[in-house]
Amino acid sequence: MKELPGDAVATPKVAIDWYRSTPWWRIASQCIVISWRSTHILLCALALLLTQAWTSVSHYLFDNQTLPQPNWIQSQPLVELDLWSFSKMSPAAVLSLGANACESFIDVWRKLLLPIFSWLHNPTLGGAANCIAALIGILAIWSWVGGALARRSVVELGTRMTAPWAETFRLVTKRWQSIVWSVTMPSGLILLMSIVPLILGWISNIPAIGPWVAGLLLVPMVLGSLAIGWCGAITVFGFPLSVAAIVTEKQADAYDGISRSAAYTFQRPLTLALCVLAAQLLGAVGGTMVSIVLSTGYSVIDAGFSVGSFATIAGLDSFWMPVLARIIPLLLTAYSFSFFWTAAAASYLILRRDVDHAEFDLIDLAANGEPKSLPELPKNEVIATETNSGENVADQANE
Repeated sequence: MKELPGDAVATPKVAIDWYRSTPWWRIASQCIVISWRSTHILLCALALLLTQAWTSVSHYLFDNQTLPQPNWIQSQPLVELDLWSFSKMSPAAVLSLGANACESFIDVWRKLLLPIFSWLHNPTLGGAANCIAALIGILAIWSWVGGALARRSVVELGTRMTAPWAETFRLVTKRWQSIVWSVTMPSGLILLMSIVPLILGWISNIPAIGPWVAGLLLVPMVLGSLAIGWCGAITVFGFPLSVAAIVTEKQADAYDGISRSAAYTFQRPLTLALCVLAAQLLGAVGGTMVSIVLSTGYSVIDAGFSVGSFATIAGLDSFWMPVLARIIPLLLTAYSFSFFWTAAAASYLILRRDVDHAEFDLIDLAANGEPKSLPELPKNEVIATETNSGENVADQANE
């Protein structure tokens, strides 16, 4: 038997496809790429300006005495950092830069529910009115913006295709009411349950017998704390998953969003916690990159302005100075909200696969447009064709 030299033998090479063996790796890495796109950041920036205006008016009308005015746009000053300074920073300092520059995943989650937490901290009649008015505006704005960002993120994460903006807006507008109801139904149930202890509070003011009667009736109410707590947990923990469910599943409505978010939250709490922790870390990494990019661009603009005016932008005495000072913090905050909805969509896909064993690409893509029927043939042409075919058959029979 003839022996072949070693270089003539083809040695098979084995490589690991990380995208197939660890599908969560592609989703985790793609979250940052999707969230820092300029269109997503600008859309979130406009939504933040509208939210700030709405909550400011609500706070001024109903509760401008007890609580400070909420600030949706972070006011941290931009750290002037160039690429040379970045190259000399330690890894811990780099991560701290991202954590300080942008709001974390949990911070954005808490801010979307800020009116509820503020009212629970200081329960007053004016605070309740402010809570309801602020929540109406927040739900109206972020159910549409968050639904659009979650829809585009779900399609790209699941199918590796980019959803067109027109089709995304059409789908989200069609299901916008379901998104709002998926959040307001459990929170509305909580408000209805809170009417009973409100009445008991009035009864307790009755002299002599009031405290005894109120205490007796509060016993079943306290025993029912678990039911109220479940409704609150669905509202607090499940609302981003509910939004992602409605824009992902076929013909989904508010009930689908609530049921899926509740099932995924309470059946896989550890998986949800791991997704949140991963989102915290990935958000810091992406925030660091966005902060470096914005700070580098701002440093270039400031240096060019200083050469021409012999002063920095911060020393400019102009009407536009407050606007210029708020642009960079607005963009950083907008990135935080953009990443929140992208990470929420990724968490929904991971939880859905863990619970329902559904593949990532199982997404309602047919809902983007209605199926088109074939055009009808003109009736005159059909009659003429049938007549000619009949005459030809008769001629052949005569021959």
